[in-house]
Amino acid sequence: MSLWMQQVDAAVDDLGEDLLSRFVAAECSREFVCGTVTSCMGAMRRFLTAAGYLSMAEAEAGPVTPAQVAVARWCAWMRDQRGLTDKTIAARCLYAAGLLDTITAPDHGAVRWNRLDAPTVNAYVAERGRGYGVVSRAHIVDAVRCLLRWALSTGRLDRDLTAGILKAPGTRRGLPRGVSPGQVEALLGVCDPTTAIGARDRAVVLVLVRLGLRAGEVARLGLDDIDWANGHLKVTGKGREHTLPIPVDVGQALEAWLRVRPAALDRAVFVRTRAPRRMMTVSAISGLTARLSDMAGIDPISAHRLRHTAAMDVLATGGTLTEAKELLGHAYTVTTMIYAKVDLTSLRELVVPFGQVPR
Repeated sequence: MSLWMQQVDAAVDDLGEDLLSRFVAAECSREFVCGTVTSCMGAMRRFLTAAGYLSMAEAEAGPVTPAQVAVARWCAWMRDQRGLTDKTIAARCLYAAGLLDTITAPDHGAVRWNRLDAPTVNAYVAERGRGYGVVSRAHIVDAVRCLLRWALSTGRLDRDLTAGILKAPGTRRGLPRGVSPGQVEALLGVCDPTTAIGARDRAVVLVLVRLGLRAGEVARLGLDDIDWANGHLKVTGKGREHTLPIPVDVGQALEAWLRVRPAALDRAVFVRTRAPRRMMTVSAISGLTARLSDMAGIDPISAHRLRHTAAMDVLATGGTLTEAKELLGHAYTVTTMIYAKVDLTSLRELVVPFGQVPR
């Protein structure tokens, strides 16, 4: 941006929203557009505001078009009514906000909700998902469904269109996949508790498989979240907080790691063992289980499969869906219902064929 300001003879005193808009437009007009120009403009505005170059009113300028107003209200609904995190909200806006452009009047910019129907939605989903993989296409469908549910609940739509949205190919949901006790033992077996990294990896695996935490929840776990006196752990994720009891083996593993945890730049429980020593990222937690799987000589195991294992162990030992829901931190029991599915292939092996009497 500094180089561009020199080219257009702009000084520091000229900084403002108009200049930032000109800069973005100039960069987007290039043959090869740098993706960070648009994705990092929010950080740029916050920096300029903190440095005093941009006024707070300019930095927090609200939406100006009817479509932007609708997106802003949708975001507020997701945050206040659904309890979604800012990261999830931003991702859903990225995938679904463009749908409003297809029903925006070109002359006065009004959003014509009455023009929205299933063919229009499916055409947008197909075009928006072009070039994306299976998982991203599924996220696009989920984001569009969320937008349509908001529009229906607020009276902008007079009928539910979500049933007419086609699923992206290859996104059939299967049964939750857990791991066997032998695989868990293999993961723990390659963690050397006499080293700092081995003690950390062992604690991470036990937290995942015994408490059913998400990789992001493990990464965000702080030292202040552990209540050693009462044996409780505060878990924050998906915009919600819940408290879990700390099993003995998990507590022992956490204690062993914290005794050798190096001094870090933050108060995260699990930090990098190399400089800069700070909170481990979500991808680092996921990569940890993949690395341990490779060391153990078994098929790659993701962090989320260990979460599935925790929920399936609750049901296998006679626990209820409510108990599994509380362990996983789900807001709704219907979300936990996936663990109540029965593998029909396994069930067929238990069914006695007609006319045969078991001996």
